[in-house]
Amino acid sequence: MKSFDRIPFLANVLIVTCSRPNAEVGKLVKAVVTYATEGVKTDLDDLRLQAYYDLLIQDIDSMRTAAEAKSKKCSESAKCRAARNASSPAIPARKANAANASTGKPIAIAETAMTSSIADTANAADNCDVSKDSNEVTHLVESNSTVVSSDFNASDVTSSFDRLKVIYKKIGDNESQALGVWQQLSDSERTAAFAHTQRLQGDPNSRSYLYVYLRDKEWTKATSPVTQ
Repeated sequence: MKSFDRIPFLANVLIVTCSRPNAEVGKLVKAVVTYATEGVKTDLDDLRLQAYYDLLIQDIDSMRTAAEAKSKKCSESAKCRAARNASSPAIPARKANAANASTGKPIAIAETAMTSSIADTANAADNCDVSKDSNEVTHLVESNSTVVSSDFNASDVTSSFDRLKVIYKKIGDNESQALGVWQQLSDSERTAAFAHTQRLQGDPNSRSYLYVYLRDKEWTKATSPVTQ
């Protein structure tokens, strides 16, 4: 369970609560702190006090859910960055080796410096700013290493579906059903579907309707650029 460094209270609830006797206010605050720190609910034996308590712990649950989602997103972004950094040093390594060969410096020194740089980048990713990461939606797609444009946000169901429709073209009468399938896909599946759609060639009329394309996950069956 996500712990809190601070435990905020809903101001309007707290103001009303403070009109009650001090003993009741203290009892409520203690119950809220217990729930926030230990996850244990308290029966206050007072209907009005219990109502205040329920409102406060609902707010705590909402904040805890948001904090856990933020932490997960930050972790996923760090993994993505580490994967990109791990795949990028090949060319700099060759240049460093050539330079070291000409200067007589040991290659091991260049390799050590490069390893340190990668580690520093990974450590920086662990402290990432999630508000910035939410805008970094450029992903490498496994099929043919296609790069999705940076303004495609897979987590935004509506905007990403609108982008998909523009590129796919063959929508038909089942747009609402297609949107329903799109909503059920994960962010990575939406990204892969959109990336594959960007590579589609040929007459759009020869394609499956968008609903069928999404329902059958046709992009997963493609092993090379589509030439329908």
